[in-house]
Amino acid sequence: MKRHGRRLAWVAVAAAAFGAWHAWPRPERPHAHAHGSHSVAPSSASWTATDPGTTRLGGRETILVLGSDKRPEDPRGNADVLLVASLDDSHRRIELLSIPRDTQVAFPDGRYHKINEALASGGPEETCMLVERLIGLPIDHYAIIRFDALVHMVDRIGGLDIDVPRNMDYRTGDKVYGVIRLRKGRHHLSGEQALQFVRYRHDALGDIGRTERQQAFLVALKDQLLRPQTLPRLPEVAFDAWKMIDTDMSLGDISRLAARAPQYKTYRTVHTTLPGSFHDPDPSIPGDLSYWVVNPAEARYVAKRFFADGEVPPRIIQDPRETRTWLPPEARAAQRPADRSTSG
Repeated sequence: MKRHGRRLAWVAVAAAAFGAWHAWPRPERPHAHAHGSHSVAPSSASWTATDPGTTRLGGRETILVLGSDKRPEDPRGNADVLLVASLDDSHRRIELLSIPRDTQVAFPDGRYHKINEALASGGPEETCMLVERLIGLPIDHYAIIRFDALVHMVDRIGGLDIDVPRNMDYRTGDKVYGVIRLRKGRHHLSGEQALQFVRYRHDALGDIGRTERQQAFLVALKDQLLRPQTLPRLPEVAFDAWKMIDTDMSLGDISRLAARAPQYKTYRTVHTTLPGSFHDPDPSIPGDLSYWVVNPAEARYVAKRFFADGEVPPRIIQDPRETRTWLPPEARAAQRPADRSTSG
């Protein structure tokens, strides 16, 4: 995997093609807690996947898209949006897998943290490594996108048509882009309104609901970028984008992908979120935090089925017990005869 950290052009068509112009960060400031406070690993530590290897699926290129919440006073910021986007030529699909920002993973120090902290602690390289371990598939490239880039690029292509599922009102506390105010219904959103749409998380499902809106945003963005009237302007969009996004992709990589934009228009887009369960902080455990808890074996199973077969998991939000005891279908099938013989 190439990870040279060069600040190079990130062509808008490439971002649209894999769905990679991803949604944006959480409205609040990140929790300012030291890594050392995670001295107690939650129960999920007992079923961490033991196989550190990854399996490469052929005929595709995979990009990890990170939405950074970097603010002027922060040196790097957290990656509060993580999306694995695959341009799958074998199946003529664009596959988008969202990883909730609070997903609990083991860091190189052996302790458990939220995956969104990896960008601040170890840069995009560490974030890519943790995502690879989580889903069992290699990441070819990364792209880091911030507020201004999203706003500017959506405005540059004339806005987006999006269905807003509910009224959205919230004050983020930021000096810039500090207000979220959208009305329910189908609207043509400006860049700043699109940023509001993908940042909002104050509904019953929190970040899980937000990943669904982020995926809707990506589909709308792909459609807008690949419209016949927009395609001729993509070189201009790319020129504007190069200063705004951090990526390890070379200009040759981007030019190759941009040249294939008309082909990507025919690709089917599938999207989902990594299944798991909510973990609320236990006041009796020092340093315990809220997490999105995933079963590592399930994460790899779901990711492989999603990228290889386009199969979307039937349920994203699980009961914690279901997450802890998850088994692949073949293992569950093997248990049934034993269960029947025991009951008899």
